[in-house]
Amino acid sequence: MKTLNVLIKGEFQRLLKYNIIQVGFGVSVLWLLVMFLIGRDEAREFVPLFIFMDASLMTVILIGAGLFYERQENTLKSMMTSPVGMHKIIISKLISAVYIALQSAIFIGLISIFFFNASLNFILLIGFILVIAITHAMIGYTFSVLVKDFPTLLALTMVYMIVFAFPSIFYALGIVGGALETLLIVSPSHASMLMIDFAFGAEISTGLIIGSVMYLGVVAFVLGRFLVFPLYVEKAIKE
Repeated sequence: MKTLNVLIKGEFQRLLKYNIIQVGFGVSVLWLLVMFLIGRDEAREFVPLFIFMDASLMTVILIGAGLFYERQENTLKSMMTSPVGMHKIIISKLISAVYIALQSAIFIGLISIFFFNASLNFILLIGFILVIAITHAMIGYTFSVLVKDFPTLLALTMVYMIVFAFPSIFYALGIVGGALETLLIVSPSHASMLMIDFAFGAEISTGLIIGSVMYLGVVAFVLGRFLVFPLYVEKAIKE
């Protein structure tokens, strides 16, 4: 436990050093400004969307950026050659990813309650954000270990957004019809969107929410077990 605490402390120091926590909070402030600009009534409808984008898309980008900074400073190999277990290294990084997502969700959620009179179940939201952040952190790490440079990571993230995130956003905004929902069932982004909407009081079946949570859990496990863990070690060795 002591070793894990040291790793977590070091992870947060790196996040501050690379300005990742600061950038994450800055994006949350940007969403806040947008909400005030569009007006109180309209803002309530956009709050779940902003939280979704921070918890999913921003997690993918920021986690990938953090890993590339580590690779540039050759810190991965030193961590892998230390007596610290691989699982503890990954856990410390997942905790930092969850923190970044929770920082945004709690900040925007509180603002939505006190300034925009939004209906929100905070306990559900925090629980859902944990699942969403872990899954999208795994997606971010998967992208990072599969590509060689940061521009390629951004390009791969954009492809993910076009294929998975944008259709869910368009569906939430009513731009596309309900016929698309059947296709969206395989999208981690759509599952995330449904969970956040449910926390804000949307009428979604409990079975669909349970299925979404289980689906994201399976995605996180499969990516971690078969891609992130083995390829993370390979990347460290090749530094």
